[in-house]
Amino acid sequence: MNEFTLPIRNLLGQPTRSALTTLGVAVAVAGLIALTGLTQGLQNSYDRGIEETGADFIVSQRDAFSIFSSSVPASLGSILPKVDGVEAVSGTLLNFTSIDNDANIVIAGWPIGSYLWRNLRLLDGQIPEVTDPPGVVLGESIARALKKHVGDDVELQFKQHKIVGIASFGTSLNQNIAIVLLPSLQELLGRVGTVTLYQVKLARPLDAKRVASVGARLISAADGFAVNNTAEFVSNIRFFHIIQEFASAISIIVFGMALLAVANTLLMAVNERTYELGILGAIGWSPARIIRLILLESIMMSAIGGAVGVGLGIVAMNFVAKTNIAAGVLEPYVTLSIVTQALIAVMLIGPLGAFYPAWRAIRLKPAEALRAH
Repeated sequence: MNEFTLPIRNLLGQPTRSALTTLGVAVAVAGLIALTGLTQGLQNSYDRGIEETGADFIVSQRDAFSIFSSSVPASLGSILPKVDGVEAVSGTLLNFTSIDNDANIVIAGWPIGSYLWRNLRLLDGQIPEVTDPPGVVLGESIARALKKHVGDDVELQFKQHKIVGIASFGTSLNQNIAIVLLPSLQELLGRVGTVTLYQVKLARPLDAKRVASVGARLISAADGFAVNNTAEFVSNIRFFHIIQEFASAISIIVFGMALLAVANTLLMAVNERTYELGILGAIGWSPARIIRLILLESIMMSAIGGAVGVGLGIVAMNFVAKTNIAAGVLEPYVTLSIVTQALIAVMLIGPLGAFYPAWRAIRLKPAEALRAH
């Protein structure tokens, strides 16, 4: 036996305790990956979804808590198109609602004649007209999930709508969206005279200097409102910062519990192996070597838990993203950076959890340890 084989023997000697501790570490890693991935995936989904419509700038309520809480008066829609360098402007009303009580989706209201309708890639049907019941265009994914086709009815915001078109998009958010005429949605939500935001498309060709110049003119024209390019818009929404902080707080708590589990397991192992540690000290093992023994056990549990946790986190993320409550809103988002952060954090659990047990182990005097046995 040496300091590399002893930790394996000790862990296998208490399989249930070791397995439960390793599982605790794995849950901590899985939680960090799933929470971080889903929160970043949510922001990425909205970011790419809004960018896909072809807008260059977004004008919204300053310091809005969420995308849906932003409110901009319709009167601004007659000012923004007059800004030099602007090609087209479209007001957009957004809300989060259920469809047939089967799934939660984003519903968008676009004005009649908006450039957004011209950019729509219809797979079937046509764009809505002023009709009763109101017409709606569904994203391809939500239409397929609900097994709906052009001509079918769906309930949106507690009102029946007729599906008049099915559209294809490149992002998860828009593949699960419902689009209606703006006046219809304004009336339905009791928000006549307001929109969530304005999507501004600049005249081509574009270069960095021209974009900055038009952006400055938009800020002047939309005094009192936030003007951001599409890359900045979502990242400035307070809601996304809050859920990121919330996810971080939960991850810290879970990692703290995992650290205590590792420390408890190693401390119990030290207490149960007093005689063994006494023999090691009697045959010449130095305190540093005994510390390495305890550290190696903690690192083994952390490494195994980390590897299992990465897999569990990815599975959990995909499961949550596919539930009805999250479909089209949350999407899995795994990067090397997220996995690396989780593994670095879990490898810190091992040494920190082993600190007190290792200190207890080196304080055992060989003679007393052998006599106690």
